Amino acid sequence: LWRTALVLPEPSAPHVWLHGDLKPTNLLVREGKLHAVIDFGALSVGFPDAEHATVWDLPPRARQAYWNALDLDEPTWTRARAWAIAVAVSGISYYWHTYPAFVAECRARLEAVLADAAAR
Repeated sequence: LWRTALVLPEPSAPHVWLHGDLKPTNLLVREGKLHAVIDFGALSVGFPDAEHATVWDLPPRARQAYWNALDLDEPTWTRARAWAIAVAVSGISYYWHTYPAFVAECRARLEAVLADAAAR
C-alpha cells in the first residue's frame, strides 16, 4: 500500500493550510453536527490529501460516506491512505513505551487501513 502511493504523481491541487490532526478526538460535535475543531499543534501547509488520513479512524460505513460525500478520486484516496500509514507507524514507534493508548489508536488505524484495502 505504501509503495503504491509512492509511485503516484504529486496532486495537482495547490498547497493549503492543514490542521494536521483531524482525528475524531479533535472534533467537537453539538446536536449531531460539527461545532468546532480543536488542537492546532500540527498546523502546517501542504497537499490536501494529508487531511484525509484520519478517515481511517472512523467506522467503515462512515469512511465510505466520507469518500462518497467528497467524491474523492482513487489517487487522492491512495495518498491519504499512505499518510494514515505514516502517522500510525511513526506513532507506534515513538510512543511505544510512553503512551500506550495512542499506540492502540495507531494500531487500530493500521488495521482499518488493511481491512479497507482488502475490501476494495
